[in-house]
This record gives sequence, C-alpha cells and structure tokens, in this order.
Amino acid sequence: MSLMTRVFIGLFVGRFSRTGTLEGNQHMSTVEAAFLSLLVIALVAIVALFRFDKEITFIGKVVGAYFKLKGSIRPRVFPPKKPQINVGQTIAPPAPPVEPFHFAAWLSRRWLKISVPFALILLLIVMPLWWWNSHPEFWKLELSHHVTEAWSLWKQGPKATIHEAQSGRTLQGLTRLLDDYADILGRDPHRVIELWVVDHYWQYWSTDTFNDYVRANRKFVDSGGKIHRMFILTPGDLRNPQVTAVLRNQCEKIGADVWRGDVSLIANKAEYQVTEHAFHQMPYTETGFQTFDVLQLEDLTYYSSDFSPDYRVVGSSTWSYGQTLDLKPLFNKSIAQRIDCSLWRNPEVAQVTQRQ
Repeated sequence: MSLMTRVFIGLFVGRFSRTGTLEGNQHMSTVEAAFLSLLVIALVAIVALFRFDKEITFIGKVVGAYFKLKGSIRPRVFPPKKPQINVGQTIAPPAPPVEPFHFAAWLSRRWLKISVPFALILLLIVMPLWWWNSHPEFWKLELSHHVTEAWSLWKQGPKATIHEAQSGRTLQGLTRLLDDYADILGRDPHRVIELWVVDHYWQYWSTDTFNDYVRANRKFVDSGGKIHRMFILTPGDLRNPQVTAVLRNQCEKIGADVWRGDVSLIANKAEYQVTEHAFHQMPYTETGFQTFDVLQLEDLTYYSSDFSPDYRVVGSSTWSYGQTLDLKPLFNKSIAQRIDCSLWRNPEVAQVTQRQ
C-alpha cells in the first residue's frame, strides 16, 4: 500500500469515527469540506515533490520554453557575424582611389627638388666668389694677411710666446694694444687697467717715431687707464736737458705717473735683482734686462730690444700672454725717484713750491 493511499484511508477513518455513520457526511458544512479539499491537495503536492522531483523539474522547463516560444511574435534577429582574424594576419588597407594626373603639381615637385640645390650652390659658392672678386686687389691682400695671422695665432694657443722680428709690426702692435684697451675702458668706465713700463732707452721719446704711440698713450689715460713709466738713466742722462723735456712731455702730453732711476744705484737693489732674475727665465732675453724696454699689462708681458743707433727704428719684440713679469716692486721710493708732475701741469703750484 502506498503512502498516498494510507493518507486517504486515515482521513476517511478519522472522519467516520467522529460521526459514527455514513449519513453523517451529509451534515458536514461547506467550509469544512473546502478546508479538507485544500488539505488533501497540499498533501498530494508535497508527496509528489518528494517522489517525482526530477520529472516535475523537466516538465516545468518544457512548459516554460513552450510559452516563451509562443509569446515571441517577431522573428529573432541575429547580429552579423564578425570576420575571424587569424593571429599574425595583417589586414591590407583599402586601396586609395586613383587620382588623375596633374601636370602643375608634378612640375612643382620636380622644380622644388632642382631649385633647393641650385639655391645652395648660388649662396655658398657663386655669391662669395662674386663678392671676393668685386673688391680691390690690395684689400684682398690685406684681408688674407690678417686671416693668416689670426689663424697662426689661434693654432699657437692663448699662452704661447710670440716673437716679432719686424720693427714696424712691433710699434704697430704697441699702438693697437693701447687703442684697444682704451676702447675697453670706454665701454666699462668702472674698470681699472694699469700699465707698468720700464724704459732703458729714453731716446725714442725725443724723436717723431713715437708720435702715434704718444697719441695712443694719451687716449688710454683719458679713457681711465693709468700708466706708470720708469726711465733708467745714467749719471750723464740726468744732466741732459733732453731728458728733462722727455719727462715733462710724459706728464703734460700723456698724463703718466713718471719715475726715474739711477742705473748705478738701482742695479744693487734687491727688488731690481729679483726682477732681473725673473726676466732671464723668459725666452729671447740673453742680452740681459738692462738692454730691453719692458711693459706689463694685466696678463701680458712685452719686451723689445735691438734698437737702431739713431733710435728711429724699433727692434724685435716678444709678447708673452699669461706669463706676467711683475714690475711693480721697482716702483718704490727707496730705489727710484718719483717725478712731481704738478711742477709742469700747474705753474702756480710750481711757483709756490719754489718759494717754500
């Protein structure tokens, strides 16, 4: 006997035992009958779920799919399938449309390729040649000379010693040096540049050889520079009136700080001997310090010798850049005498000094 049958029998037996007869069923109320029916249906559903759970699940799925298909009125639209691309496969871009041939565009491209090299040749070769040949021959020779000189100076380096054997270039170099430094002082008035000179040959200043050089000295002083110049004189020079004129011109025409030293006395001073020894360490100084005119300007040392007998041609010169010979210790009142230029610059002061 199944479980469902047993449930039905139990329900009916219990009912009959409560009424006692079959006729008692007629007296059941409608509410009790409805409640009993619902209870029986619930019990049957529970028994079916436990006994036939797999079959019911399958039937539910079938019924649901049926109603889903029946409820869809419009036909199903599937999305377009994407093309399958293999790994490593390249997709070629679509070919551009064929453009018609334009003669103007073709000509402009070809002309551009020709015009650019032509313009470079014209600019870098033809124009410089035309410019060079349009100038006078003398100007080209001078320019070539200066370019060659600058090139050789650049190859030697900034600290190399330059020896100039031509006298004209020596004097020109001195004059240009002071003119250039005067221009520097004109652009920078707060800068202080001092020139220290020891002259063993005062005779040049009594000739017209140094006229342009005197002008450059004055320009340097007027621009704010200072010139300290010492003349090493012999006892006979001290009694020479031309020496007095040279010293006065240094004060009046140049505005220098003028010194004079007695060669017989200064040679025994320690400052002079130290300077002389340092000078002998420099190139082209075999003849001795007393035969040179020496100039010190910042990081430049210049000295020249081999003077002509009439003192109108300057001898060879040597220029040492970055190798400075210190001449400042010689400008000391213990070994030399400072010239009072106020005696010539201001006559009234000279008269007062003479009265005192």
